[in-house]
Amino acid sequence: MLLFWPLPKRIVNRPLSTVLLAEDGQLLGAVLAADEQWRFPEVDSLPYRYKKALITFEDAYFYQHPGINPIALAKAFWANIKAGKVVRGGSSLSMQLARMAYDNQPRTIIQKLKEMVMALRLEAQLSKEEILKLYTTYAPFGSNIEGIQAASYRYFGRAPHALSWAEAALLAVLPNQPAMLFPGSNNDQLIEKRNRLLSKLLAEAIIDSTSYQLAIIEDIPEEQISFPKQTQHLLYNRHQHASGKIHHSTINERLQNRAGDLLNQYVQKLKANQIHNAAALIVDWQKQEVKAYIGNANSGASHGEDVDIIRSVRSPGSLLKPILYANALNEGLISPKQLLTDIPIFYEGFSPKNFDHQYYGAVKADDALARSLNIPFVNLLRDFGVAPFYDRLKSMGFENLKNDPSHYGLSLILGGAEISPWEIAYMYMQIARGASENTINEDVQLSINQKLKSSELNISSGASWLTLQAMKELQRPGEEFGWERFTSSQEIAWKTGTSFGFRDAWAVGINQRYLAVVWTGNADGEGRPGLVGVRTAAPLLFQLMDLVADDGAQDFHMPLKALKSTKLCAESGYLATQACEAINYAYINNSKKLLKTCPYHERLFLNESEQYRVNASCYPMYKAKERSYLVLPPAVAYFYKPHHANFKEIPKWLPDCQSASQPMEMIYPRNFTNIFIPRELDGKEGSAIFELAHQNKAAKVFWYVDGDYVGQTEETHQIAIQSSIGSHEMYVVDESGNYLSVAFNVIKR
Repeated sequence: MLLFWPLPKRIVNRPLSTVLLAEDGQLLGAVLAADEQWRFPEVDSLPYRYKKALITFEDAYFYQHPGINPIALAKAFWANIKAGKVVRGGSSLSMQLARMAYDNQPRTIIQKLKEMVMALRLEAQLSKEEILKLYTTYAPFGSNIEGIQAASYRYFGRAPHALSWAEAALLAVLPNQPAMLFPGSNNDQLIEKRNRLLSKLLAEAIIDSTSYQLAIIEDIPEEQISFPKQTQHLLYNRHQHASGKIHHSTINERLQNRAGDLLNQYVQKLKANQIHNAAALIVDWQKQEVKAYIGNANSGASHGEDVDIIRSVRSPGSLLKPILYANALNEGLISPKQLLTDIPIFYEGFSPKNFDHQYYGAVKADDALARSLNIPFVNLLRDFGVAPFYDRLKSMGFENLKNDPSHYGLSLILGGAEISPWEIAYMYMQIARGASENTINEDVQLSINQKLKSSELNISSGASWLTLQAMKELQRPGEEFGWERFTSSQEIAWKTGTSFGFRDAWAVGINQRYLAVVWTGNADGEGRPGLVGVRTAAPLLFQLMDLVADDGAQDFHMPLKALKSTKLCAESGYLATQACEAINYAYINNSKKLLKTCPYHERLFLNESEQYRVNASCYPMYKAKERSYLVLPPAVAYFYKPHHANFKEIPKWLPDCQSASQPMEMIYPRNFTNIFIPRELDGKEGSAIFELAHQNKAAKVFWYVDGDYVGQTEETHQIAIQSSIGSHEMYVVDESGNYLSVAFNVIKR
């Protein structure tokens, strides 16, 4: 009964190293066990050569005895008596494992008896293979190395299954005297001991003479080999989540090394601008597998090289714009060519500006995405709703949204919430898979030990495909200019992002198989002039995408079932009405919700010469001509006109009709008035109060000075103006398109 007394859950209770393997099983890195030993977890199977060498050297009757070999014990006892000292051990492999289980207690007769009983228990409850695996996991191999796996990589730089006969024999003899004999110490004795074992293998016909002759001339290693360090950040991430395990990742070792080298070389160039850090993630989005994970550049401890940027949260700048664009398409809120307004806006103290500080009046949605304009996307988020977009981001894997939607507000679309490169890759992967009509697997895996939150594909194939088409329109940076002239150049859908204060520069790229996320900046959050996505992150992105170009990729196929050809107004991008003269047929997302009809085109009545607008109160309508015009809101038209040479302004009213149609009159200043702007009591420059009258008390009036928007008024139309000395023009327009302009001079008293 004693033999079947349950064994401890962990027979040898020693901490284990955390090990990271590539997709092909190659070692990517390891972390020391808690007791500072290199001790890898138990192997799945033992290599044939090592197993044969081990049993031949240590325990020739391993498969015959029940845990104790009495003949071997007797021979050892007699040899030691004759020599007057210990010259031979009689312990079986099972007894040696038992000794490890007792943590190598001092050798006494009582301890030896305990180990013999434990060996019998091991044999009674475990298979021979299980005993061998345990032994080879904890056997000492010199220095701070335990176990065949750690020894194989540390001495020979490869897995145990790839060992030669000479290498296998060397590792078989090492545990016999690990403190005295190990590579780099007493090499002659080691070679002699190894060769005796090889001779025995030859004598027992385990190896042939050719293998023997080749084996005995092999050198033995002079020093230990360092473990790879290209995936240190991923390794420590896995170590924190599950230490003492073997993590089988999906990393492609060659791509990891090439991408890491490229990133480190690239950061050397950025250091001239005091930019010291970068990170990159490359994902096979078709398989949902991470192929390269570079958590940071080798920039030194003083520059935070140990920080894993891939898992760190940063402001994404504009990287959420394609996500909003795709969701807006998905909901039928916009079409790719639909006009989005781009004029000065103020939302409860929030007044966003475009990166170039210009206003364009109205911009097609896909062009706004390609140019990464801020104002159109703030307006789009307002229409979509902050709370619905917040919920959509959460469902797509944005786990770092810790506050409620009102905390972020409309700034959410401009980088107001922090996100990690890992989350960015996960969200963009869903766009890529959606465009190819794939679905997200139940579990998205980096390795067998890590599962991300499962996600439903919330965005349709049509919306995803249209989003990628818009992202392909971005003008590539630097040396990528003119890429389309080369037949071998790959098509890439991409987007950049720059955080407020120039602290983070991002770039995301997607080709027909791979997705890459790049971040550049400083780990401590220090901003730098010129730290802009298109300048510092995009060039690295395209270099990384070149590493995975033409790797079995296929073109994105248009998901025809998810799209529908629709008659759209060519100028506004809305569903065409009878007022729209130019019509385009275009593919839009096949959404259950219908697009809105064009709100901008109107049919206006003009006089015979088509110079003036008329109506029935002032002109014989049988002479009038009806024409279609794009009637944009006044403020939109004001900024739209300078960027569109073909834009037809609405004709002025015929003078006889003017009195009936002009509801505004400027009270102050009148045309060509000289204005003195006083100083306040504290010496600061004051303001001049401008005023107008409007027939409609509820009308909104928009005020501009020299083309710059200064504000809007309702009911009481007074506004404080500060202007420099010299000539200026005041332009006011109401929401119905009525306008006035006056010239005035600011003078010095």
